[in-house]
Amino acid sequence: MNHQYLYQQLARLGAMLGLFAILSACSTTPVAQRQQYDFGPWLAETPAAPVSGKLQFSLAEITVPAALESNAMLYRLQYDNVQQLKAYSQHRWSMPPAQLLAQRLKTRLASQGNDVMVSTEAASPFPVLRIELEEFSQIFSSTSQSHAQISLRASLVKGRQLLAQKSFQQKVAAASADAPSGAKAMQEAADASIDALQTWIKSLPLN
Repeated sequence: MNHQYLYQQLARLGAMLGLFAILSACSTTPVAQRQQYDFGPWLAETPAAPVSGKLQFSLAEITVPAALESNAMLYRLQYDNVQQLKAYSQHRWSMPPAQLLAQRLKTRLASQGNDVMVSTEAASPFPVLRIELEEFSQIFSSTSQSHAQISLRASLVKGRQLLAQKSFQQKVAAASADAPSGAKAMQEAADASIDALQTWIKSLPLN
C-alpha cells in the first residue's frame, strides 16, 4: 500500500471532519431574538396624582415627528453627537410611542374616574386635548449612565378657542445603560408626564 496516498486521504478526511464541526457549531449558535416592550399593565396600587373632581375631555390623535412614527426604540449619545438619533437593532416598542402614550393616558385617567373620550374635535362636546410628542428617547450621558426623556407640548382647545397651552418634560434615570432599563425608565417618565398633564388640566378654569 502506498503510505503517502494513505496519509493524503487521512489528511483530507481530517480536514472535512474539522469543517463539519465548525459548520455544526455555527448552526447551533443561538440567534439574538428581537425583544418588544410596552408600558406593562396599569397597577391600581401605583401612586398617582391626587384627584379632586372629575375631568371630562376628548383626546385628539397625538402628533409626532417623523422619527417617532415607527416602533423603533430610539436613543442618543450625549457624549458623541447628541443631535443624532439612533435605534436599537434588537429592541423595539410593541407599538409607536404616540399609541403607547395615548393608551397609558386613557387607562390611567379612566381608572381614577375621569372621562377621556376619543372623537373628532368638531363632534366633541368637551374640551379637546392635543398633544405634540417632541422627544421620546433614552439619552446616554456616558457609556454607563442613561435616562429616559419625554418632551411634549399640550394644548387644550374648545371649538376654535385655545384655552391653554403648556410644555412638559420628564427625565427618569435608568437603572443601567441598556435597552430593558431604558424601557422601564420610559414607562416611569410616561406616568410622570400623565400625572403632570392631569394636574395642569385640573388647575384650569374649564367650567
